[in-house]
Amino acid sequence: MVSVTTPSMTLLGAIALVAGQATVAPTTATPSAPSASPTKGPWAFKSVRTVQARVQADVPVWDAAHKEWVAVFPQNTVTFEQRYRAAMDTINTATVEGALFYVQTEGIDKAVQAANGCMRKSNMSYIWYYDIEVVQPVYSVAEFGQNTGYAPEYGPFIAMDNGMCTPTSGTTVPQGCMQFTGLAGNIALGNYIGGEPRTKHQYANYANNYWFSYPNSCFTKSFTAKTDACRNSPMQKGGLCPYGTKPDGINCTYSFSVLGYLSIDDLVGITSTVNPQTGKAFSNHMEFCKAGKYEWDFTTSTGLPFWADPLNVTANAARSAKMMDLYTAKVAAGVGEYANMKPFPKVSELVAQNPSCSDNSPYCAKQPHGCQRSLLGQICVPCSSASPSCKPPTRAFPALPVATTPPPVTDAAGNVVPMSTNLLGQAVPATSSASTVAFSATAAILVLALA
Repeated sequence: MVSVTTPSMTLLGAIALVAGQATVAPTTATPSAPSASPTKGPWAFKSVRTVQARVQADVPVWDAAHKEWVAVFPQNTVTFEQRYRAAMDTINTATVEGALFYVQTEGIDKAVQAANGCMRKSNMSYIWYYDIEVVQPVYSVAEFGQNTGYAPEYGPFIAMDNGMCTPTSGTTVPQGCMQFTGLAGNIALGNYIGGEPRTKHQYANYANNYWFSYPNSCFTKSFTAKTDACRNSPMQKGGLCPYGTKPDGINCTYSFSVLGYLSIDDLVGITSTVNPQTGKAFSNHMEFCKAGKYEWDFTTSTGLPFWADPLNVTANAARSAKMMDLYTAKVAAGVGEYANMKPFPKVSELVAQNPSCSDNSPYCAKQPHGCQRSLLGQICVPCSSASPSCKPPTRAFPALPVATTPPPVTDAAGNVVPMSTNLLGQAVPATSSASTVAFSATAAILVLALA
């Protein structure tokens, strides 16, 4: 078959191109993509290994050829690369020790169960455990390194849902999301990982809970709306490294491997509770609920023993320990799919492997006794006194380069040209009248050509 391009087809393409310049968020950004991170210089963030968790509705799938746990969704997860990417495609995670905070505060209440058709919110069913390597962009360290509201070594937490930065209103994403690459005239800090403490809620108190945000490609669009053009745009590149590649803070900022997962139904005791209607153990949360049962009622403080005393920080720490112990025991037994899972590393092993907090964090570098790493998440916390666990710095902390907002675009007369960001994250002229005229003129030519 021979491909033929007619004049009318060319004009149709021109119309599509003009129409495709839909814009959002007026800005004065330059048309070219700003540098999201300085090129390799004398100072760079040292790689940190951290183990974190994420509550999911879907169970991971074992890829025997690559020996990796991956995600398989109804769309866009055909190849291994797509499935690997989908497991960490613009998502939020938590410290392992705080993973149950989200389940407890938003998923188990009797009222939530009733409102979600006998499911937990978002059908929370499994806890995935991730082994992650992080290298933050230098600009983000310079911007956020002294802010005590964030976990040392991290930037601000950005809420992410359905594969995109959660809009603050309509389709407008938060400023922190636009600062990954300088969308809408913001400074470009690189695809930094955010991390903040989330310890207290009316339904929970977890001293060791931190939430993290990991931007990946096309972070302004949901899973189903992401396109190859958007994913490949320099302005929406994201921070996930290609499989087998380590982060450097410039080309990518994080890589990962899924250690394994745990069923929440197994953990809380649903699958070991007998269904009086069948005489057999409940198979899942849905069957448990349809039999008139519920996990917890915060109004009456009744439910499964696993969730008892939800506001007690000690009880919550014990709950987290039970979760970690159950996973460890199942992996050690190696029955069924657990044969392909990996155990948690020891915290002491991670501390020995990771750099001094003072080497990466300006805040820790200024503390009298530095900081020490804690938890599987390797969170840096200030040391109150000198201790072997408080690693001294191995280098002086220099003045870091600071990201700046690009200068405005001007015409030949020196007048500022209003710019806006299109759906691919590209800066384009924002003069609506010019776009309208161009579209109308092209359409008129097409009408004449087809007449």
